[in-house]
Amino acid sequence: MNAQTAPQPNVAQPITLGSYRLYHRADGTFWVAFAQNQTEVPLMGSSSSLPPIRLVTAQEHHALFVRNCSVQQAEAVLWDERLIDGVPVRWEILLREEPAGDLRVQVHFLSYGSVQASVQFLYNISAEKLTVRTFSSPHPSGLIITPLHSISVVTLHPTSPTVLHQEVGDRFVWTLPTNNLHQQSLQLLIHVERYADRKVVAVNHVEHSVSFFAPEPAPLASMQLRTAVRNAVALLLNPSQHAHFAEDQIVLRVAPDDARFSAFTLAAAKALYDWNRFSGEESAVWTARLAMNSAMEFQVLNAQSSNSGACWDTVNESKQGSDITGQRRFNLYRNARLLQHLLLLHRDTGSELSVRVALNGISWLLLKRGARGNYDGACVLPDGTVHGGSARGVMGAIVSVMCAAYSLTETEAYMHAANRLADFLLQDCCEPLEPGKALPDEPFPDLHHDVFAAASAIEGLARLYRAYPHDNLKAGAVQIMHWLRLWQLEGDIEPMGGAGEVLAGEVSTGGYVDASTEAARGALWAFSLEQDVRWFAYATRALHAAARYLDPMGGFPTARLAYPDHVHALAMFVRAYLHWLLSIATLAPGVDCDPDLLVCRYGNRIFVPEPSLWQKVRVQARGLTDWVALVCPATHDILLVLLTDGGTGVVLVDAGEHRHMALDLMSGETAPVFPLHAVPGVGGVGVYILQA
Repeated sequence: MNAQTAPQPNVAQPITLGSYRLYHRADGTFWVAFAQNQTEVPLMGSSSSLPPIRLVTAQEHHALFVRNCSVQQAEAVLWDERLIDGVPVRWEILLREEPAGDLRVQVHFLSYGSVQASVQFLYNISAEKLTVRTFSSPHPSGLIITPLHSISVVTLHPTSPTVLHQEVGDRFVWTLPTNNLHQQSLQLLIHVERYADRKVVAVNHVEHSVSFFAPEPAPLASMQLRTAVRNAVALLLNPSQHAHFAEDQIVLRVAPDDARFSAFTLAAAKALYDWNRFSGEESAVWTARLAMNSAMEFQVLNAQSSNSGACWDTVNESKQGSDITGQRRFNLYRNARLLQHLLLLHRDTGSELSVRVALNGISWLLLKRGARGNYDGACVLPDGTVHGGSARGVMGAIVSVMCAAYSLTETEAYMHAANRLADFLLQDCCEPLEPGKALPDEPFPDLHHDVFAAASAIEGLARLYRAYPHDNLKAGAVQIMHWLRLWQLEGDIEPMGGAGEVLAGEVSTGGYVDASTEAARGALWAFSLEQDVRWFAYATRALHAAARYLDPMGGFPTARLAYPDHVHALAMFVRAYLHWLLSIATLAPGVDCDPDLLVCRYGNRIFVPEPSLWQKVRVQARGLTDWVALVCPATHDILLVLLTDGGTGVVLVDAGEHRHMALDLMSGETAPVFPLHAVPGVGGVGVYILQA
């Protein structure tokens, strides 16, 4: 069917519904057109050979038409009724235009008895050529691109029907699961816009879909994140997980029952150093120093090898290396993440060993680029060849490490490589944004099918934006964040394809803790670029989802790790929490944070962690509270940041007898009370300066 052969209505006058025209036929079918520039574009409907509703019971199939029409206040209802399995049943199709110009379509059933049935809502799309994409998310949706316009169809209810599928030609079907007939209801929102660039249309559709997430604050999980982080630190410090390769070295086991040791021992060292700066826990910094000394144990140091400078993911007691899957190959993504932690350790400690190992590894990364300046695979074999097909998923992590190397050495080659890879990311971030397999067979083959890759891409573009604040870098990172937000965090939402199984939920058994942590990291970096509270709320939910699985005795269950490396998961969780804690302060105007230096800036003052404040400051509030206090070394003012679950409007703070007055940075007022401000999707937030 095309625009020229679309079925013509057999009624004289259309029913006007704002920008839409409804044609109802005597045979019980209908057609809807979109009025545009004094012309009508055939949009959707059913022909005489296709009923608008198909109903299937245990006994038979039923083709349901709508032979009656009622109109009231620019809202049309098409309806009919009959006996089905001996029970009177009425069905309705309601159509009305929303204030934003979208068309709301609701299909309702009312049965006067118990009837189990599945329902399909069928309609045709009038176009000569169609491109169809379906999206799995808490609000399943479909994007239909025609030569003249695009049609976004978003499911408002239920949250987990079968995703839109195309039957034959231009016939589309939304399927409701089998249920009691009187409980069946389907609500769709159809958005029409003139066809422009296919990539832009896809991105607009993603943004249109995620805008239907409820903006109201959701209750946080029944635990404090700080408690979970203490558990994570305890696991990293557990002597049973350690081994000594030398008297002054410690390496950490990949998992409690695994004989291999993780290269992310070095990421754990960074996490423990950071934790010590907040808590003053001496055992953390001592373990971090010993762990940092093991850097060379994971690196190939053979000048004759084509992989000299590369780091193995794991080594065994005989110091034989492999990647995390046990194969003799190098992982570009994990190498980049590891080298970035070494550069951060050098900045924190001045360790020459860390920077020497990191720069050797970065040289290896540069040598593995293809002819176009990007990467032709995600893995490198022992003979030095790059393997694994498309490597778009590893580029974000490599951009981040190149930015870190440039900030240390000011070598232009590093920044040139980062910009080149960012160009490839920007070309890719408008491609079809639809969640696919959570964990592809080959690691990181596609930016849009892997949460780790997407989060790293957001971080890489955000770090490059700090050096070169070009709008396209920011826009690209935000576009990827819109896609990342489609992945579920709720355990009580039935999984939709692969999308529902990626992130850990409160009761989910298929969620991945490390993927949840990575999603939180990506959201926090997006929040640093664009102060959109949705990104911070997403990060908060993701961290709480991951935190629920932290057992201080057993660690992360292996079944809930996407990549079976406990050390990586624990270290990233600690660092993500500290990043999140500092990001709370940026909800107040004029406050900025640096997650690497662990500082906040307000005006010309810099606030840094001070372990003694954890003992001196007392915070009391009803419900759950996470807080942090930082001090300005120059003025001795205290920056106090609070987040509660929204159960109270004011908190009590004891920060010493000479600090009775607080400047509320969110309201600009100074008073002896500490009011909290409601932030949708987050809770109650307070950011104060206590003057010395």
